[in-house]
Amino acid sequence: MTDNTLNQDISDYSDWRSKLSDNIQDLSRFLKTHNVTDLRTHHQFELILGSLADDSLSVAFVAEFSRGKSEMINSIFFGDYPERVLPSGAGRTTMCPTELMYDPNLPTSVRLLPIESRSDERALFQLKNDPEQWVEIPFDINKVNTITEAVSSLTESKLVNKERAKELNFDILEDDNSNVGLPLNKYDEVEIPNWRHAIINLPHPLLEKGLVILDTPGLNAIGAEPELTINQLATAHTVVFILANDTGVTVTDLALWEQHISSHDELDDAPSMESQSKLVALNKIDSLWDGIRSEQEIEQEIEKQVNDTSKILKLPSERIFPVSAQKALLGKLTNDEEMFDRSRMGALEHAIADRLVPQKKQIVIEKIETSLEGVIDSAGAILDNRLKDAEEHIAELRQLSSKNSDVIAHIMTKVKNEKSSLESDMQRYSALRAVYGKETAKLLRMLSSERLEKLIAVTKHNMARCATSVTLQKIISQYFKRLNLYLNQAIDQANEIAVLSESITRDFEQEHGIANFSVRRLRLDKYKQEIGRLETKYSHLRDVKTLFFREQMTITNRFLDSVVIASRRIFDRALHRASNWNNNLMVPMETYVREHHTQLRRRLESVKRIHKASETVDARLSELEIVQGQLQQQHKDFNALLEELDELLQGGRRSRRKHSSAADPETPPLEGGAEILYWDSNLKV
Repeated sequence: MTDNTLNQDISDYSDWRSKLSDNIQDLSRFLKTHNVTDLRTHHQFELILGSLADDSLSVAFVAEFSRGKSEMINSIFFGDYPERVLPSGAGRTTMCPTELMYDPNLPTSVRLLPIESRSDERALFQLKNDPEQWVEIPFDINKVNTITEAVSSLTESKLVNKERAKELNFDILEDDNSNVGLPLNKYDEVEIPNWRHAIINLPHPLLEKGLVILDTPGLNAIGAEPELTINQLATAHTVVFILANDTGVTVTDLALWEQHISSHDELDDAPSMESQSKLVALNKIDSLWDGIRSEQEIEQEIEKQVNDTSKILKLPSERIFPVSAQKALLGKLTNDEEMFDRSRMGALEHAIADRLVPQKKQIVIEKIETSLEGVIDSAGAILDNRLKDAEEHIAELRQLSSKNSDVIAHIMTKVKNEKSSLESDMQRYSALRAVYGKETAKLLRMLSSERLEKLIAVTKHNMARCATSVTLQKIISQYFKRLNLYLNQAIDQANEIAVLSESITRDFEQEHGIANFSVRRLRLDKYKQEIGRLETKYSHLRDVKTLFFREQMTITNRFLDSVVIASRRIFDRALHRASNWNNNLMVPMETYVREHHTQLRRRLESVKRIHKASETVDARLSELEIVQGQLQQQHKDFNALLEELDELLQGGRRSRRKHSSAADPETPPLEGGAEILYWDSNLKV
């Protein structure tokens, strides 16, 4: 009864990824064996292979509490276990964001990050790499009760006084004028989770193949951990948003959808907002099975709820699935096929399978094509040049039916002059390289963390001193204007570097007839788009009409926790992209010029030997014809590897050595006049 579509799709994806990795390894070995590429290129191959080895498929389940998230995960992924793996019951269950994954290098256990770590200024991804911060509860995979016992820790909470809650950066609901924060009991205490984050390392067949399942608590918990929202939800390849069929889309459901699902910040290894699969599950349709309604009435009510949900969430009704997670799990546990079919869970499982793997595969394809495009272009050009040099040298020697000193001297002079001219141009290029280095260093400074941290410090300083809501709005607006200014400056600088690179390559192309290398422009516009989405997403922080001290602290904390963390990530990725672009921009031409110089030197030595009568023309021709055959075979082997890679990447670009450069992006003008209020002379940006 358990639907194997998802299992099969993930298995197929794992096999495809393995074949892709083998092909890229073969390509890397081929290029290294034939001395086609340099150390930087091999490092690039290592990065690609490392990313494939660490690759994962991510499914996020998101909802307000008591919508049945944990039960749905149990039903879809753990229906073959004799009992529930994740705790599920009435009211709030999972109290902290939870990842289910498998790493064979770690023990089977539940790792828990104490809530007290919220006072640690380090980001969540940094805390993940500090084992001393975590509490580990091991379990025996062969004893399901030990798994459920360990996982039950996720439901733990505790009461703390409001002062301690504030120290841990929780918002407190202290009066009727605010609707944000944790409520106080009569003893001025609030209930907070025991744990901030949980990672369950479970050797399950799907998890072993790279599936990662993210289970999140409700809106308040997500708001308390904005980094989770910005990072993990954004990188999920499929997001399942769960509603209760009887209530439909509530106010808190809609807030959760609009703030954390319908828009997010795009990461380099994440799908775009338009392509990310978002599915909605209308759970608990079994509440309609009351024995009073007819099947037709039940169907009409479900259809109405689907249509209403579609309108409110602005999502096609085909992506909305009415289900009963509890009955689906029961049907699987009792092998009751009729109950499982009535739960309609099969349709949602099929939808996850149909969308998860294709989305991830497309991301991998685009990433590999982008990473290898320049490498393949450069390698192909070098192999072409070697064969061309061999053919030209063969043509030269065939002119010598006998030892003709005048012709040999002419050929030798021609090669000497070309070699001398190339060496002179290489010296001139070395001088230009110093200028190029200064310009690229300037680009990296524009996107540096030091520059961003100065802006953050100034903004934090200004927010702490502002006295009116109007001033606060201006401070936040100026922060985003300054971020855009930095990116605009970086775009202009990158374009100047590209123009300089184009000038250098054009000189070599015209004077030495080397391959026509296209200089790829650095694309930073996507990071500006991310900043724009971030500003839109947190525009509510500027909409405060009155500003009391408590509201000011709340807005400042949320700004620092949400916007600042997201800004750092965006600029980190932009800096990483710029650094990689800079490191690889001139590599194809430099490699090609070195190779061309080597071939000229060999041709000159060959002609000298003939001139000195150390060997006959026929003997040298025989050697060169053997070399020519070897080079032709290298072309065949190289093309065979590329054809296999193209087939694995599902077609597309068959002719990988004939790429035209993309049009230059339109560079928007710099945004001038952006100043931070209450400027501190010690904090210049």
